[in-house]
Amino acid sequence: MKFLKTKLAVLLATSCLMVPSVISAATETDAPTYTYQNGYIYTLVHDIYVPGRYLIDEDTIAVYIPGGVGIIAVDKDTVLPEGSVYLN
Repeated sequence: MKFLKTKLAVLLATSCLMVPSVISAATETDAPTYTYQNGYIYTLVHDIYVPGRYLIDEDTIAVYIPGGVGIIAVDKDTVLPEGSVYLN
């Protein structure tokens, strides 16, 4: 009986040490932040919410394209139409 209690105590102690590691590993992902507002999904692109769902990396920027297109996320090397503005 003492051997079983020892095994159980060791199992409990090791699982308590593993739980914080698993939680911190799960929260350190670089997944894009999505939010749902007014019936649309928005993606957080460098502190600017852009309508739509985008995969974000370090080369992604938010831009405003006039003429009905509005705010979108693009790669920073994308050629934009005249009058477009990069949003900071």
